[in-house]
Amino acid sequence: MVNRPVRSRARRGFTLIELLVVIAIIGVLIALLLPAVQSAREAARRAQCVNNLKQLALAAHNYISAQTTLPAGIQRQIDPCSGRYWTSGSCLVPLMQYMEQQQVFNAVNFNLNMYAPDNTTISGTGIANLWCPSDPAVMKRQSIPGGAFCGFTLPMYYTSYAGNAGTWFQLPARTDPFFIPKLDQMNGLVFYIGYPAGQGPNVPTIGLADITDGTSNTMAFSERAHGLLSSGDQQCWHWWTSGNYGDTMFTTMFPMNPFRKLANAGGLAGGSDAYVAAISSYHPGGANVAFMDGSVKFLKDSISTWPFSPASGYPTQVTQDANGLWVVPVGAQLGVLQALSTRAGNETISADAL
Repeated sequence: MVNRPVRSRARRGFTLIELLVVIAIIGVLIALLLPAVQSAREAARRAQCVNNLKQLALAAHNYISAQTTLPAGIQRQIDPCSGRYWTSGSCLVPLMQYMEQQQVFNAVNFNLNMYAPDNTTISGTGIANLWCPSDPAVMKRQSIPGGAFCGFTLPMYYTSYAGNAGTWFQLPARTDPFFIPKLDQMNGLVFYIGYPAGQGPNVPTIGLADITDGTSNTMAFSERAHGLLSSGDQQCWHWWTSGNYGDTMFTTMFPMNPFRKLANAGGLAGGSDAYVAAISSYHPGGANVAFMDGSVKFLKDSISTWPFSPASGYPTQVTQDANGLWVVPVGAQLGVLQALSTRAGNETISADAL
């Protein structure tokens, strides 16, 4: 038997060029898959945002069933430190009892201003249903130095969502001779100013019968992109427990997502501005809005709005007279966005306009 020599087979590895080709292919696959993954994640976040708004709309209906009206947009109570009337709780606080947050509602001392020391537990409680998942900045708890009025450090959580105050804000003092005419101009849903019994003027309240434009054509709640505000405004605005305009109420005086369209316009009633008070979101192309029939629609950035000046930020056809009343000339162009925010404007809105 002849013994043959054993031949050793040399093992051949990847060449540098082959390795680079493989890395390039992996990179291309990642580049193709990453947008799809991000899109899927954003779709999930948007769906959660829709669910949050639907919960708010349903809670508003449960509140109406119990109280016959919507909650006050602004509640005013005496501040125990200064002895003056100040803004107190928001329209969101009384809705907590209908959003599986009964323990939060039970912890509120409604006999005190929302920013009295006894109520700091509430402002320091984060409510996940009030946060759009696409806006991580809104989930951050902050400490307000000096508190609201009493000089202590006030813990505060924020909200992505706000109630519909209409096409503009009015915040008259209770001694203003035009108190009722100014409130009559508030054409949204949760604008009115509530005082403790016997401590202020009688103010109008809003129930379902007052929404003559139809619940499917009247916005109830919208989202705002908290994280797109400046760092200072992120601390000072969108407090979830505050009834101040800009905190928990929005206006359609400005177009959606004004950050991308116009200069910031300040000087609004309550001290807010266009970026704070307008509808906005992190969702590409528009924002989610809940309507009073309980539906949630995604309104596109391209929705028609009344004319505005990109330089000043204000609508070009709206002015204020010497008494502080808003004036819109006869025949002025009213956008679909503004029409959807009025409860009794008698506007005609086609389905394809949304």
